Amino acid sequence: MKTLESLSFQNIVMIEDYLEGKLSHLDNQRFLRNLTLDEELRQDFDLVLEMSTDMVRWSLDKKRRVRLAFSTRHYGTIINPTKGNIAKDLVAYGTATIAAAGLLVFVSGLFVFFAS
Repeated sequence: MKTLESLSFQNIVMIEDYLEGKLSHLDNQRFLRNLTLDEELRQDFDLVLEMSTDMVRWSLDKKRRVRLAFSTRHYGTIINPTKGNIAKDLVAYGTATIAAAGLLVFVSGLFVFFAS
């Protein structure tokens, strides 16, 4: 099991640069390829994500890079996301949000109805 003390500084810098979008297109491709081949980089990547406490506030681009890294790592090929995928995600999240809001209004209405 990887520990904080055994993290490679070079890997940490590369992972942070990748997550922040500071790498060039070629370096992004190289990082993702290395993520599929290098076990130490994969373990360091997992530990960096595990230690990140503010993932909820990450930008959509940063979350997309994490999703791309996981899909690349699990499927072994670099999958280039398209804007269509991001649009589908936004529609899915929007639909879920609207459904949750509707359910909240419905439950609140039932509460008011039975309380009166």
